[in-house]
Order: sequence, then C-alpha cells, then structure tokens
Amino acid sequence: MPRFKDLSYRFKLFLTYALIVSLPLSILSWMYFHSSREFVSEFARQNLYSIVKQNNEIMDAELAQVEESSLAIIADQTLYEQYLHANPADEYSMISMEKKVSRTLNTYFTDLGQIYSIHLITSYSNIGPTGASAFIPYSNFNQTALYRAALQGEGAMEWVPTFSFDQMFKQDIRRSKPPEYVRLLAGARLLKLFNINNGEVVELQGKAELPVLAVVYRPEIYHSRFANTLPSAGASFFVVSPAGQPVAGTSMEHEMAGIDLAWLDEMTEMKSGTLTVTQDGKPLIVCFDTSKVTGWISGVTISPEAMVAAFLPEIKSYTFYLAIILLFISLLLAYVFANSITRPIHQLLQAIKKTSEGEFDTRIPVESYNEMGLLIHKFNQMNVKINNLIEENYKVKLREKETKIMSLNIQLNPHFMYNTLNIMNWTALENDQKELSRMIVSLSSMLQYTSENSQDIGDLAQDLNWLKHYIYITNQRFEDRFTVNYCLAPELYAYQVPKLFLQPFIENAIVHAFSRLHSGGRITIRGWMADGERFFTVEDNGTGIAPDKLEELAKLEGESIGIRNVDKRIKLIYGDGYGVTLTSVEGQGTTVTINLPVSNV
Repeated sequence: MPRFKDLSYRFKLFLTYALIVSLPLSILSWMYFHSSREFVSEFARQNLYSIVKQNNEIMDAELAQVEESSLAIIADQTLYEQYLHANPADEYSMISMEKKVSRTLNTYFTDLGQIYSIHLITSYSNIGPTGASAFIPYSNFNQTALYRAALQGEGAMEWVPTFSFDQMFKQDIRRSKPPEYVRLLAGARLLKLFNINNGEVVELQGKAELPVLAVVYRPEIYHSRFANTLPSAGASFFVVSPAGQPVAGTSMEHEMAGIDLAWLDEMTEMKSGTLTVTQDGKPLIVCFDTSKVTGWISGVTISPEAMVAAFLPEIKSYTFYLAIILLFISLLLAYVFANSITRPIHQLLQAIKKTSEGEFDTRIPVESYNEMGLLIHKFNQMNVKINNLIEENYKVKLREKETKIMSLNIQLNPHFMYNTLNIMNWTALENDQKELSRMIVSLSSMLQYTSENSQDIGDLAQDLNWLKHYIYITNQRFEDRFTVNYCLAPELYAYQVPKLFLQPFIENAIVHAFSRLHSGGRITIRGWMADGERFFTVEDNGTGIAPDKLEELAKLEGESIGIRNVDKRIKLIYGDGYGVTLTSVEGQGTTVTINLPVSNV
C-alpha cells in the first residue's frame, strides 16, 4: 500500500478538499431542513399556480379548436347553398337539408371530445351532427340570452357561462328531459356564411337568415380537468366569469349559489397570478388564471397549512437530495482544482482529437502567454487555415450544384416572346375565335410563370394554376378525351414545391395511357401530409405499363426525360431520401407517387 507522501499531488488535493467539505455540508443540510419551510411554501404556491395555468391552457386548447372549426365552417359552400335555398314550408326539402348540413358538421367536428352537443339553429330548424340527440328548442331561440350573445359577437365566438336549461329556454325539463339538461354552458357564433363565385365573395347576410352555431358543454368538463389535479383534500377549484357568474366549482351547491368573492375585482385586473386573502377570518391562498378564449377566471383555493402539509414529504426528499448534490458538486470542484495545472495539456489533447475527427472549427481559449499559451495559439491558427480551405471547397461544390439545378430547370422553363402571343391573341379575338384566344392567354400565363421566376421552387397554388392552363390547352387538342380531378389537403398550400413537378406525369398519362381511349380517361391528383412528409400522387385509368417497361421506368432509365428530370431536381433540392416512384397494373392504370419533406428549403 503506497504511503500518503507517495501519492500524487492531484489526489492529495482532492482528498483534503473532500474531507474539509464533508463536515460543513452536514451542518448546512440540517440548517436547510429547518429554514426551507418558507421556500417550500412559495414553491408549492408556484406549483399550484402552474397546475391552474396548465389546466386552463388545456381547456383553452380544446375550446380554441372548436372556435377554429366554427370559423372554418363559415366558408363552406354546402352550408351556404342549403341555408340560401332553405324552404321551411317544404318538408321533404327540409329533411334533405338536415342530412346535408349534418354531414357537413361531421366533417368539421370529427372529434367531439367532451362536447355535449352541437347545433345550427335558425327560427325554423335545429340541426346537429349525424347521430346527435341533444335537444334545444328553436322556436323561441331568438329570445334567449344565448342568441343575444351570438348577435353581440357579430360573427365572433361568444362564451356564455353556466345557465339553467329551463330558465334559458323556458322549458319544463322535469317531465320530458334527463337531469343532465339542468345546467349547461355554451359557445355561440353567428355564422356569416359566404361563398366565393368567380373570385367574388357573396355573403348570405341579407339574402337569408343566418344560422347560429351553438357548441354546448356541461360544467363537468371543468370538474374532470381540475378534480384529478388538486394537490390535497383541502384544495377546491372554481371557474367564474369576470362579472361573477359561476361556471363550475368543487361543489354543485357552490355553483348553484354563485361565487361572490370580495377579491374578484383584483383577480380581473391581474388576469393571472396568486393572492393571499382572508376568508372567515383565516388566510387563504388563491392561484388563478384567465382564459384567453372565454375570458373566464379559473382558480384553486387552499389554506397555507394544507399546502405545506401536502409538500412536507417533499421537503425531506429535497433536503436529502440537495445534500447529495452539494457533495457531488464539492467533489467535482475538488477534482477540477486538482486538475487545473494539467488542464491546458488535457484541453490541447482533446482539441487535437476533435480535429482528427473532422471538427476543424475547434478553438482553445488562450488564458496565458507562456510556452503553453504560445503552443495553443499556433494550434488555433492552424485550425483557422484548415477551416478556410474546407469552406472554399464547399462553396465550389455548392456552385456546381446550383449550376446543375439551373441546367435541369432550363429543360422545363423555356422563354417565349410575350409580344408575339399578344398579337396572336388580338388576331384571334378580331376573328371571333374565342377558344383560340383562351388557349393563347393560358399559354401566356404558363410562360410567364416559368420564365419570370428563376427559382427552382414556387408556391403550390401558382404551380397548380400553371398545370390547369396546361391541361386546358391539352384538352382542346384531345377533344375532351379525359377529365382531371383534384383532391389536395388545404395545409399543403403553405409549402413550396419544385416548379412544374406534376406536368410530366400528366403529359405521360395523356399521351401514353390514353392513346387507345377515345373518351372516359380520368386523371386524379391527390396530396396529403403524413409522418413529417408531403405526398402527391397522379393516378390514371389508362392502359397501364408492361412489367418490363415499368421496371425500366422505376429505375428512372429509358426515354422518359420528364420523369428523370423531376426526380433529379427533387433529390438535388431536398436530398436522396425523396423523389418519384411508379406503380402500374397493365390494363388498369398507373400511379406516380412523389414524396417531399415538410420544408420550403
């Protein structure tokens, strides 16, 4: 066993420092346990506040989703048409209208979650999603506070605090309706429906009665959210409007009686935070937060004693773990101090290792100007020179990549003379050749998109507009031999795509797949997002591709320049993980799949 004097200086320093720290650390741990009650009380207060805020945010997220769905429904063409032509006197048309409106509601409210019921109410109808059975009378609905709130919102969602069903709708529910109808809360929006016809917005208002969307909840939605998150038996929650109208609370009796808090005005002014108030002569802690959606105040009340008691076991745990952490930090500091002499050499070795692994941007701070400092300075200079050489090489390769992209893009983006097309258009109009004029205008729009924008990517909407012009011109040539359908997810329009990436596949379908067809050709363009990627497909019902030919095309070989061009451009822009794939069944049709990342590059 080595003697103490034979041990290294680094180990001696480490051992001495560890012994010096151990005794004070024990004393500090004992003092910390007795002085941490105030700290824990504040910690518990903030923890309770975070629970309230988180619950409020979760509720806001669900209610905000409902608001978004209700906003999206305003532009629905089906609803516009149904309410524009509604005829209450025609029972058959009303039944048909109810089915169509119900199906439309199902598309916007696919996940009802904790929603109790949804209604589209007018003076002559109350329509909900398919299968809904909740009842709200519509005959006198325009005399209710719910209807007045919708009018007051002027198209915005207004949230009405918990109300009594029989008082709101003047209905005796004890004879005909179940107990859950006793108390409800709701969001109401006056749907200012509109339709876009040839680029013009046509509003329903003034042409027909605007429906009111009522999204109804039961107060239990707040009970289910808050009841399982209260920290102890001594805590209770409440939800109240700024005007003092109760929405929900721990006990139904409290809700029925209303919440009359002397500190309500202070909460309304603060919006969010914590208060210490006095109730029945005893201190009470209130943690509250105001909903950004409804404006209602959600809060939890608890006495200081109950709050500390709930966290008392954690105080002991914190004391124990804090002592362990402090001991670990002390030993770590001892180790750092012992290694302070050899640290510059260790840093240099680690930096050399990183440089050998390709991290040429590694730099070591020069802390002194002795021999070791001069050596580190020279090492930094060497890495700077190497890094500059790498960057220069990278820029050269990047320019080569950009040149290659431009050369591929030129194949699809020819520039033509717009003045010549303009003269041709006027000549066609003078000779009353309207179809020819429309084809020339379409061609001009196509050329403008391809030539004026030198970027290899563009907006999906602009690219689809170009494609529709191309399809129109081609359809004139082939005398309506085929039709084209579009099924694209709306969220795809927020991203850019490679220019003209669908055109070669449409052209192949028309020229090759429909070569033996005189009519009935069908092309379907689909687009969706899944697993962080975008997918587009071009499907046709043509003659299909023979297996040997399909194998050749799947390898992006052969005579199909357009397919190879699109695939190369996608790989150059987004990487080798994306591109074009082909599937086909001879005699049934062909499907081209294009996958792109969720990125605008």
